[in-house]
Amino acid sequence: MSIFEAIELPCASCGAPVSFSLVHSVNAARRPDLRSAILNRSFQRQECASCGHVFRMAPEFTYLDVGRKQFIAVWPASDLADWQALEQRAQGSFDKAFGPESDARKLGEAMNARVVFGWAGLNEKLIAAEAGVDDRTLELAKVAVMRVDGQVKVGPDREFRLLGATADQLVFGWLRTDTEELEEEVAVPRTLLAEIEAEPADWQALRDEVGSGMFVDFRRPMFAAAAAAAA
Repeated sequence: MSIFEAIELPCASCGAPVSFSLVHSVNAARRPDLRSAILNRSFQRQECASCGHVFRMAPEFTYLDVGRKQFIAVWPASDLADWQALEQRAQGSFDKAFGPESDARKLGEAMNARVVFGWAGLNEKLIAAEAGVDDRTLELAKVAVMRVDGQVKVGPDREFRLLGATADQLVFGWLRTDTEELEEEVAVPRTLLAEIEAEPADWQALRDEVGSGMFVDFRRPMFAAAAAAAA
């Protein structure tokens, strides 16, 4: 079941009250229209009736698609610094619903459980799954693309995300985190994925770091190292 809560919040532009249906969970198998709305970036986006200001609520909900074997805990992009604690929290929620002691343990064994931050992170997981792309290999492909490009422009306000995939190409983009605005697009041959998977020894150490938890992201090793240094 998909769960929403009726709330009222002030418009960030004019202050007028805006009635909003805030999402708490999405069951994409039962509501494929919600999955489509996420992919076309209209989900949780609304216009203020008083001034016309269009806004989108930061995501904080659980996304479940049994057919595609996806369980995704979605958190606001602004919470990325707390990824370790939120990953643990999401793991607890997943274990309660689908873990070894749950009634749905058989279903959970086949599920890909992930944590993402921000709308762009969620969209990327949905696009990758639809294209049959392993998200761990996808993160390694991002590293390979940035190495060739010679530019790493990732920061608190900028992300490198998969935007689309065809039989021949992967299309990546540099996005502004706060607005989801596309700054630059990069297309690479899809064969890059096969090249990475054909050289497991060269990539295994990084693959293990990137995919060592529910938060599968090429930035994970960097964040982990920074956290260890600060401890």
